[in-house]
Amino acid sequence: MSLKEFSAGDGAAIAEQPEADTAVELFAMLDLALVAPSLTNPRKTFNEAKMQDLVESIKASGVHQPILVRPLPPSRLDDTFRNRGDGNPLPTHEIVSGERRYRASKLAQQKTIPAMIRQLSDAAVLEIQIVENLQRDDLTELEEAEGYQRLCDETGLLKEAVGDRIGKSRAYVYSRLKLLELTAGPREALRRGDIDGSKALLIARIPDEKLQIKALEAANEKDHQGSPRLSYRALQSWVQQNVMLKLSAAKFSIVDAGLLPAAGDCNTCTKRTGANPDLFADVDGPDLCIDPPCFHGKETAHTEALIAVARAKGMEVIEGKEAMELQPHKWYGTITGYSELTQEMRDALPERELKGKVKLFVSPHSNEVKEIVADALAEKARGKAQAKGGKVDAAMAKQAQKQKEREAAVAARDLAEAYQTRWRAAAIAAIEPRIRAGEIRTLSANLLRRVLLEISMADQRCGESTFADVIGLPERYPSEEIVLSSVRSLDDNEVGYTLLLVLLQGDATASWDYEDDVYVFNDSAPTIDDLALQLDISIDEIKAKVQAEIRAERGAEATASDEPAAQAEGSAKGVEKKSKPAARAPRAKTSPEEASASIAAALQALDAEPAGASEPAGEVAARIMQVADRIRVVDEKEPTHGLEGAVTRIFSNGQLRIVFDDRSTATLPPAAVECLAAALWPEPAGLDPRAAWPFPKEARP
Repeated sequence: MSLKEFSAGDGAAIAEQPEADTAVELFAMLDLALVAPSLTNPRKTFNEAKMQDLVESIKASGVHQPILVRPLPPSRLDDTFRNRGDGNPLPTHEIVSGERRYRASKLAQQKTIPAMIRQLSDAAVLEIQIVENLQRDDLTELEEAEGYQRLCDETGLLKEAVGDRIGKSRAYVYSRLKLLELTAGPREALRRGDIDGSKALLIARIPDEKLQIKALEAANEKDHQGSPRLSYRALQSWVQQNVMLKLSAAKFSIVDAGLLPAAGDCNTCTKRTGANPDLFADVDGPDLCIDPPCFHGKETAHTEALIAVARAKGMEVIEGKEAMELQPHKWYGTITGYSELTQEMRDALPERELKGKVKLFVSPHSNEVKEIVADALAEKARGKAQAKGGKVDAAMAKQAQKQKEREAAVAARDLAEAYQTRWRAAAIAAIEPRIRAGEIRTLSANLLRRVLLEISMADQRCGESTFADVIGLPERYPSEEIVLSSVRSLDDNEVGYTLLLVLLQGDATASWDYEDDVYVFNDSAPTIDDLALQLDISIDEIKAKVQAEIRAERGAEATASDEPAAQAEGSAKGVEKKSKPAARAPRAKTSPEEASASIAAALQALDAEPAGASEPAGEVAARIMQVADRIRVVDEKEPTHGLEGAVTRIFSNGQLRIVFDDRSTATLPPAAVECLAAALWPEPAGLDPRAAWPFPKEARP
């Protein structure tokens, strides 16, 4: 039995209000004192300037649009009675929408306000208020997202149906609701306006807090003009490259729910792009995982399971430090002394020959697991396959050929690196004492530009230990305070040549790149070249001398390789046999003819004259692009046609590495671009190469 309510005036019973909503509306001019604001209105703040404009409008012509109210519900009788104020009547109606007009009317000292009266339930009132609030033109993305979530929570409305109520697409609603998954840092950045809603959505789709922070740092990175370095498209590419992982390329079974029981299998996981196509409509390609910690966790669990099975079979497992010794380079997949065990090898060798000789190798770089055998055994398997079938299996032959090509590439790289290091060291040894002797009293404009490049960190700089050696510090890696103090205490006469020595050490190491499976070293050494020119030191003679030394050394090694390997380590009489690391297996021997051919080819490459070396320097500079040149792509066949950017590297084959304004990169031939603005490098024609340098006056010539 429901409780009856009675009027305080005449004691008559008050009719119970229906719970159901009704479409019947009544219009009335209500006294402002009889209207109470709603406690559930989501709008809590009002713009003061806009409120004052509305007040002036109401003073001039009144309220043009009625507010929506409902009869005061019984649940509000207590609080409205206590808060009505002395002498004020009890409110009879509650505002559903229009509180801003109500407040402005009070400020304008109006007595009444036009109102539409409708019977509404609490749920209907809340839905109307939220939907109306979502129509505001000054609503932020987060306020909009919070409004959608509250509409779902308070009214039980499904997310799929929210779009129909507010006239938005389902994808739009999903994207706004996704913003609520921003962690504290990115959410605050969105509130402050540091990032916009589109970039915030890219970050919100990342389920890991640390990765969200990393993406926020990328989004907030500024260029030299203080503008965001990454556009929306560039940030989208960054997220896809650094966060999203291809499930099709996973090393583990994506249907195995037992790898990480808490995560389950990948096909039913919601943290993948295919689980929510409306939210990831911008992502092309296959199903991608958006939870890298979980993905890598499954990789680790998969690897541990394989290791456990291998150890249970009695197999030796090579991992950690031992694996790093056999495979020190991340991008060079060869395992020193071993080959991957293929099915063709298994078919060629009986099981007894493989027993106890197959090992499990865990890559120290990718955690990838593979079965391996010693190179000698792999070579034996290839030989048996050839004897049985008359020809080596195509896959095995291809693997053997790749192995030889890799070894040849490493030999060529080592030779090129040794040549570059040695001629640079020889040139520096020739220049350095003459700098210290005070023979360089002025600096050319080129060297001044080198100073600017070093200071702006746009070029390579000598390392901490080398810098410590130059200024004479005992510590190999001195603290910043010690370095600053030492530089400040340098004698005025020492500052100039100390600067030259620092610049000189910047050319001690050659930069290199890896192009088309070939290590390409950059022969450029601008500081060495300029100082050698001023000191009349021939760099060509230094290079020729180093080449001759290397040729002689390599020739001696090739001769030694022809001798029988009778004096193996530890086999001489009276010498204790030294133990070798168990993981290193004997490598397949390279014939003397192959070694000699490889060395001859590498030395011939060193003898090759650099492109343009015989041409006048002025002519080369006039037609070859330079680092920091401003360019535009003019070749219509190139996908980057029309884009503008800057040259950041020039490869030995003349190709240009270009970073465009949108942070994308490309490697193009010079003919594909035009120069918009030349960099201040090299020295402009007609400029005095011995421009004055601010050495102490007494030290000048």
